[in-house]
Amino acid sequence: MTDATRSSFTALSEQECRDLLGTTTVGRVAFVNGEGQQLLPVNFAVRGHDIYFRTTADSVLAELGEGHDDVAFGADFHDDTYQRGWNVTVVGSSDRVDDPALISELLATARPRPWAPGERDVIIVIHERRIGGRRVRQH
Repeated sequence: MTDATRSSFTALSEQECRDLLGTTTVGRVAFVNGEGQQLLPVNFAVRGHDIYFRTTADSVLAELGEGHDDVAFGADFHDDTYQRGWNVTVVGSSDRVDDPALISELLATARPRPWAPGERDVIIVIHERRIGGRRVRQH
C-alpha cells in the first residue's frame, strides 16, 4: 500500500456526531425483542440529545414505545468515488412520546417525515446515553 492509498479513521466528538446526524434523515434502529435481533430503517429527526421517529401502532417498532433499555441507532454517509464517509451510533433507551405539546410541535414541523405510506401516528423517542462516531478518508 502506498501513501497515496492509505486510509485514516478519525474519532468524532460528541458535537460533531450530533451535527452530522442533522445532515441526514434516514437511519437504522437496532434492538432485541421476542423474535430476536431487529435492525430497521427509519426516517428521523434530532432534538437536542434525543432522536425521534414515527411508526404505526401495530409495527415492530411500536414495541419501543413500551420502554426499552437497550436500543442502538445509527446513521452514516459514504462516498464510493472518493472513498470517504462517516458513521454515528447512539445507544440509549426508548419511550413513546405522550406529551401533546411535543407531539404537536413535531407534527407541525413535519419532522420526522416518514417516507413509508400510511398513517404514522406513534412517535418514539430514543434518549441518548452514549454517542460516538468516526470519519474515514482515503489519502
